[in-house]
Amino acid sequence: MKKYILLLLIFAAFNHKINAQIVYRYETNLKTLSNDKLAVNLKISGFSEDTLTYCFPKIIPGIYGAMNFGQYISSFEVFDKKGKKLKTEQKDQNSWKIYPAAAIAQVSYLVDDAWETFGYKTGRGFYRSAASSFSDSSFVLTPNSLFGYFRGHIDHPFEISIRKETNLYPATSLKKISKPNVDLFTAKNYHQLVDNPILYALPDTTMIKLPGISVEVACYSTSGKPISKDIAEYIRPLLMSQSKYLNNKLPVDHYTFLIYHNLAPDKSHLVGDGLEHSNSTLILLYMPLDIETIRQNIYGIASHEFFHTLMPLGLHSEEIAHYDYNEPKFSKHLWLYEGMTEYFTIHMPVKTGLGTEKEFFRTVEGKIADMHEFKADLSMTDLSLHPMEMQDQYYNVYLKGALINLCLDIKLCELSAGEYGAKDLVLDLMAHYRGKPFEDDKLFSEMVIVSGFPELKEFAEKYIRGTEPLPLEDYLLHAGLKLENGKISDIPNPTPEQQKLRKVWLH
Repeated sequence: MKKYILLLLIFAAFNHKINAQIVYRYETNLKTLSNDKLAVNLKISGFSEDTLTYCFPKIIPGIYGAMNFGQYISSFEVFDKKGKKLKTEQKDQNSWKIYPAAAIAQVSYLVDDAWETFGYKTGRGFYRSAASSFSDSSFVLTPNSLFGYFRGHIDHPFEISIRKETNLYPATSLKKISKPNVDLFTAKNYHQLVDNPILYALPDTTMIKLPGISVEVACYSTSGKPISKDIAEYIRPLLMSQSKYLNNKLPVDHYTFLIYHNLAPDKSHLVGDGLEHSNSTLILLYMPLDIETIRQNIYGIASHEFFHTLMPLGLHSEEIAHYDYNEPKFSKHLWLYEGMTEYFTIHMPVKTGLGTEKEFFRTVEGKIADMHEFKADLSMTDLSLHPMEMQDQYYNVYLKGALINLCLDIKLCELSAGEYGAKDLVLDLMAHYRGKPFEDDKLFSEMVIVSGFPELKEFAEKYIRGTEPLPLEDYLLHAGLKLENGKISDIPNPTPEQQKLRKVWLH
């Protein structure tokens, strides 16, 4: 028995050594951009399979529509260590079958960008913040659109070497070593690589130092003028309020805002797009060089995306932790990932004194009105499981999803006599799972265990999994407020209990 165990340990160590030898080593050169395409070269070896499939993602976390990044790839070729071309067969838009896989030494291809300059038309019906853009003066690089992976080999290390002009600065949260003409980036696996976009441009960065976190604001404007200092000064109070709202329990110690601004001729069409990542957010803007307009548009995007460091980046299900980029399985809990995030975004200003009750009520009224434009009898968990098939209903996760959590927050405040709310539930769930993913089907039960309130099970069954109408009027009334004809107002002569609940909920 001891001999058998020893053999198992030796085999495991040997197998680990073999796997450890597989490293993705990518190279590209921004200086050789030709016809808007970048040449990418991958050096890799150590495979033992007869055949392998090389993939680009169909979809990535944070978006819920097929992007098919393989559509931007051309001249795909694979070689052995002697330079002999191996046989490849394109299986679909995003994948190529290669054999013999054990001979793979090099993969080469060209990558076209998905958009030229972010504008009104390019912002419609497409997640531009998930795609790349190349120009002589700036490069928005999303790794999922430049670098692929071999199916079954997603957890190996990645090294990315990017040659560039000396004057271009790479803003990113990826680990990097920079030299005058080349930058080397490293990631522990494909998940971490995809999670970190890179903005190359002339240096325009400002650092914000806060307790427990440093935030880099890196910008590029087609106007040629620096804007990072003004934007950083504006969002600094926002980040301070978010930190205060979360009891100074931020899940990351560094963060990067990557902001690409395309100059618009006037304010007739203002477009903003953003995509969250664990330690960064990429924000695309199309608007005039009016710092107040830029600030106002960045404010909401930055706030929402920064709160995503909690959900789904810090608190998520196994479907997200083990994300399949080509055949994804979706989680049931968009009401949490997007709905709770949006609720925190609108609740935080009034809770921290950054905004007023009146402003908060107007925002809630707008969400109530817009919610009625979508199906009333659609379960949030059903929508979450089938977001790609229900694109016409997807936006309701920011409306009904936020309002579900408004009701949940009031209920928790009432059950706990003001000692516990939705924010506390999320922080406790994060502490409970300690960075590990939860089982999708068990979250509602775990919410009861973590909070200590069995009433949450009925709430979830009725309004999250179920399709019963949200009792907004009833919940607001408990806080001394009246919802009538879509408008929120004070009730006359609220009771002490109503006054207390309103205070602990909003202040």
